Amino acid sequence: MNYLTLSRILFIAMMINDSIVMIRSAPETRKNAPFPRFFPLSVLVLFVPIVFAINLPEWLAVIAVTGQVVGLGLEIVGEIQLARASSFSVSPLTPVEPQSSGLYRFLENPIYFGILLQFAAWALWMPLLFITVALQYEAFRQGVSAERSELARANFTLRRFDSVLWN
Repeated sequence: MNYLTLSRILFIAMMINDSIVMIRSAPETRKNAPFPRFFPLSVLVLFVPIVFAINLPEWLAVIAVTGQVVGLGLEIVGEIQLARASSFSVSPLTPVEPQSSGLYRFLENPIYFGILLQFAAWALWMPLLFITVALQYEAFRQGVSAERSELARANFTLRRFDSVLWN
């Protein structure tokens, strides 16, 4: 199996995971999820490398696949940790129990960070996708800002390694 095929499988796994999370979420929380501007177009553009992808040097293909694996791992472990704590929500406005153990000892938002890492790694196969990465990043920054406001009301401050991304 070549790196592009593995990358495509990882992308489909990410999309399935994200779809399951959204389907299992309540409609009222789903409408406040941090979707990027031009969401339908962004999603369509993400599927371009399924059909058309540039040939990457082997070292860059390894980086792309590694980034996707690490990102998917961060996303899934973050979701599991929040689910176990009954604290998972797709909306930054839904009151939840703040986490400060597990991945949350090191990352303020491992799920957003993992998704961005996956998108950036996937975009290496088709640089046009970096537009989608930028739009999603903007949406996540707004989501983290709203989440920080909610946490500030509860006198809880959470700053970790990835916090510089969200400022």
